[in-house]
Amino acid sequence: METTLSSFFEPYLPVAWRSLIAYTVVFFAIGADLWSGIRKAKIRGIFVHTYGLDRTLDKLRKRYNLLTVFSLIDVLILIAEVHNRMMPYATLFAAAIMCVVEVLSILEKDEDKGRYIEATKMAAEMWKGVNKDELADAIIKKIEEKKDGRC
Repeated sequence: METTLSSFFEPYLPVAWRSLIAYTVVFFAIGADLWSGIRKAKIRGIFVHTYGLDRTLDKLRKRYNLLTVFSLIDVLILIAEVHNRMMPYATLFAAAIMCVVEVLSILEKDEDKGRYIEATKMAAEMWKGVNKDELADAIIKKIEEKKDGRC
């Protein structure tokens, strides 16, 4: 029985190794982005919060979920015998795209990130000053005017 299982899985070992390498490369790309972010924060004198680390863990979760889906696509391609090359094309393609995204994240200027954060904070402050009941009444009034054809 053991020789039967090993002889069944043996042809697929190159695919498994290549996929494992793709997963590892994505892991190191995300790690490089994290390292770059921490280094930039220290240079700017910003305390590294757990928020950034939490975002990195969330990024890992999302990337590996997606890589798993692409790996399953590769399994289906191999089972369907679309090609006889033992190459996980979908997984390698997804991993390459993810690495490009991480490189772009590393190269992104901190000033741009800071502007986005400031714009978000400003929008949140503006929303605090809005009387939500008055806004809702104004919207309802406008909708009723449109229904009656007064607008």
